[in-house]
Amino acid sequence: MRRIPILTIALITALPAIVLLAQTKAPKPKRAAPPKFNKTEPFYADAFKEALVGERPADLNKAAAVAASSSNAVTSAAAATPTSAAGSGWSRLISATTIEDTIKALKLQVDKEITTPSDFAGKGHKLARRDYSLLAMLFGIAGEYDGDVRWKKDAPAARDAFARSAANFKVGTSQAFQEAKLRKDELSDLVGGGSPFAGKVADAKAPWAAVAGRAPLMQYLEMAWDPRLKPALADKGQFTAKADAVLKDAELFAAIGEVLAKEGMPDADSDEYKAFAARLRDGGKQILDAVKLKNYEQASAASAAIGKACAECHENYRS
Repeated sequence: MRRIPILTIALITALPAIVLLAQTKAPKPKRAAPPKFNKTEPFYADAFKEALVGERPADLNKAAAVAASSSNAVTSAAAATPTSAAGSGWSRLISATTIEDTIKALKLQVDKEITTPSDFAGKGHKLARRDYSLLAMLFGIAGEYDGDVRWKKDAPAARDAFARSAANFKVGTSQAFQEAKLRKDELSDLVGGGSPFAGKVADAKAPWAAVAGRAPLMQYLEMAWDPRLKPALADKGQFTAKADAVLKDAELFAAIGEVLAKEGMPDADSDEYKAFAARLRDGGKQILDAVKLKNYEQASAASAAIGKACAECHENYRS
């Protein structure tokens, strides 16, 4: 039998493994040759001496100067532009909170006053005239208010509605009673979150001569002054204990003093009368400032000034 060389046998045995290795090992892809750079220094040793060529431009800073000038002009213009800030109008005399709280309190009061035709015909129409006049005034202020206040959008229409009703309550007729009930329901709806005056158009600027009569506003002042505000200002302990109530009453006094001297109001063309109204307004303002500062002496002095102004005014202008 012919012998096969050992080397040949080894090659034949290893051949399948060599072929398999060749199939599984992928050839290396050809890659582009790396770029060649010249050996240079990318930075200047002195940029001002080596990089800048020629003379310095004469107007190099012109753009910066113009930008700064424009910025200063904008700043100056903004500072010179008047803005409607808190304290520039009604908010200087009465807060949005007092307007809202008083309207809510009057709603509860009206619920008790407008009950039956017989009660309305007796004294109910007089109370309703006073309270509806105050509501008309408050809605008139809300419509003109220089800040955020609840019901501001509906306030002008509500103002006109309550002003008309108050004017009709000089007598307690059955027709006036039905009108009072309608206003009562509208007020309840408004305070409860409804929109009973939606779609009714009215000027935001109040025609104050037609909004609230002087007599019902004076009745409110008397009702608030003798039994409530005056005693709270006669004693430091009471002043401190009833600070929140004093603040609200003082703001209402200040607002009513402002309204009484509005164009078209009775005797508003008299300088003497306007001076009395201003003393009422300023006295209320001094009291509310005193509450914020916790200054009883200032509040007491303002109380005396209000009492004196009212007494002197009533001698000639009481109606």
